[in-house]
Amino acid sequence: MHLIIYMHPSEDSFNRALLDEYRAAWEARGEEVVVRDLYRLAFDPLLSWTEYEQSQHYHYQEDIIAEHRYIERAAGVTFIFPVWWGSLPAIGKGYLDRVLSFGFAFELDGETPIPKMAEKPLGMIYTTGAPQEVWERSGQKEWMENLFKKAISDFCGFRQVRPLHLGYVVLADEDERETMFAQVRQYPEYFQ
Repeated sequence: MHLIIYMHPSEDSFNRALLDEYRAAWEARGEEVVVRDLYRLAFDPLLSWTEYEQSQHYHYQEDIIAEHRYIERAAGVTFIFPVWWGSLPAIGKGYLDRVLSFGFAFELDGETPIPKMAEKPLGMIYTTGAPQEVWERSGQKEWMENLFKKAISDFCGFRQVRPLHLGYVVLADEDERETMFAQVRQYPEYFQ
């Protein structure tokens, strides 16, 4: 099963069209696909102090236990999201805060992390209004992808799949968007 964590509030967005193409690409390979659409789920992104304390003792909220089970079942995971203010939407950050919890995604030996995700592949397809060249030249592409690699993939023990950045999505013409759809349809190959 391939797990997609999707983070965009609009049903009519380009990100939604990318999600549909990506899901279809996995299904064409005979793969079961589960999409966790965080906005449609009304996922609560707020990690409370009580929940944080409970997670230190391996006690998790019911909604988090459900997300843990999806990740455990998945052969691979992909995040799909737009970049807003230099990062993923707040609901996605909250998902990471709550779901990649102590005892599930990692443990600690003193201050040394013990990753628990056993090299499960983790990919990300993300969009920006900025063109590819501008995103790269600004240093933001390298910064963001490095942050995901070190702070999420490496820390929790995922194998980071090469991220797919799609830029200039707001003003792209039909041909440019079709090129992006083709890239998304090929992205499952990177999970091999």
